[in-house]
Amino acid sequence: MNLYESFKIALTSIMNNKFRSFLTMLGLIIGISSVVTIIAIGNGSQSSIKERLNDLGTNVITLQPNRGVRLTDSEKLNLSDIEAIKIKFADEVIGAVPQINVSSTLLEDVDDASISLTSSGDQLSKIESTTMLAGREFTQSDIDSMRNNIVIDSELAEEIYGSSRSAIGNQLFMSSGNSYKIVGVYEKETSNSGFSTAKGYVPYTTLQKNYNAGNTFSSVKIALNSDVDVSKFGDEVVAYIGAKKGNADEGNYTTFSLEEQIEMISSVMGSITLLISSIAAISLVVGGIGVMNIMLVSVTERTREIGIRKALGAKYGNILMQFLIESVVVSGVGGIIGTILGVLFSKIASQLMSVTASVDVFAVVLATVFSASIGIIFGVYPASKAAKLDPIEALRYE
Repeated sequence: MNLYESFKIALTSIMNNKFRSFLTMLGLIIGISSVVTIIAIGNGSQSSIKERLNDLGTNVITLQPNRGVRLTDSEKLNLSDIEAIKIKFADEVIGAVPQINVSSTLLEDVDDASISLTSSGDQLSKIESTTMLAGREFTQSDIDSMRNNIVIDSELAEEIYGSSRSAIGNQLFMSSGNSYKIVGVYEKETSNSGFSTAKGYVPYTTLQKNYNAGNTFSSVKIALNSDVDVSKFGDEVVAYIGAKKGNADEGNYTTFSLEEQIEMISSVMGSITLLISSIAAISLVVGGIGVMNIMLVSVTERTREIGIRKALGAKYGNILMQFLIESVVVSGVGGIIGTILGVLFSKIASQLMSVTASVDVFAVVLATVFSASIGIIFGVYPASKAAKLDPIEALRYE
C-alpha cells in the first residue's frame, strides 16, 4: 500500500466519523486558535506602544541626578553645564534645555482651567517632538529677552479661540498675574483616557523670571541627531558632567530615554505574551491526548480489518504508516482550522481593543507544524499497537 492510498483511507475513515473526528480536533482547534490570537494581540500591542513612544521622540535624553542623591549647589545642573554639553558634543546634540515645570490656572471660560507650563528653548519641535500647526517656535531672541511668549496645544486653542490660527497673537491670562502672548500652536496627541490637562511651552528664562526658579535645575532635556547611539551618549554625558563637577566616581548623575523604556516594555510584553501562550498551549497537550484516545478506539473498531490486511500481506510498516497518517491528518486539519480561527479572532479582538493585531507568519507556520507533530507523537502508540496485532487473533475478533 503506497502513501497515496494510505492518505485516501485516512480521509475516508475521518469522513465516515465526522462528528467524532470534529470532537477529536476540538482541543487542537482551541489551543492553536488561542496561541495564534494571543501572539497576534501581543505583537500588535508592542507595535502600538512602540509607535506611540517613538512619536514622543526616541532621540531625546534626559540628564538628571540619581535618585536619593543629595547634591551641593555647585554639583547641581546649571546653565553653564548646558552650554558646556552643547560645545563638547556639538556633533551629536541638536539642542538642550533645562526642565522647569509649573502649574497655573487660566483666567478663561474653559471646562478645565488648569494648565501645565513647561520650559523650552529655541528647538521646541525637536526637543519635545511636537508638530506646529500655526505660528512659530521660540527664537533665541525670545530666550535672551525673557519674553512672555507661549506655545499652546491645539485643543486649548480651539476651545478658547475656535481654531489654531485664530489663537495666534492673543494674550493668555493666568491666575498668577502673568499674561503670555500666544506665538504658536502645536498638535495635541489624543490621550488614551480621553482627558488630559492643557499644556503650554514657555521660554525657560521666562519661567525662571516669573517663578523665581533659580539658576539650578533638576534635569536637562537633550535632543540628539537621529544617527546617535542614545545609550552610548548617555554614558558619555554622565561621565563628562561627573568630571566637570569633580564627582565622577560618586555616581551622582544618570540619564533617562524613551528608547530604554521601549526596550524594557518590549521585553516585559514579550515575556507576558510567551507566558500566556504557554498556558494556552496546554490545551494542545490535552488535544493530543484526545487524538490518541480516539485512535485507540479506531484501532479497536478496525481490528478485523487490520487482520484481513495483514493476512493479505500487509507488513508492520504498512499498518503503522496507515494509522500514523490518519492521526497526522486529523491533527493537521485541526491545526489549519485553529489557525484560520486564530487569525479571525485576532481581527475581531483588534476591533474591540482598538489595537492593530499583528499576525506572526512564523507563529502560524509553527502552530500548523506543531499540530501535525502532535499527530505523530500521540499517534505512534495506537499505530504501533495496530501494527503489532496478531493476524489470526485479529481475524477472530468480533
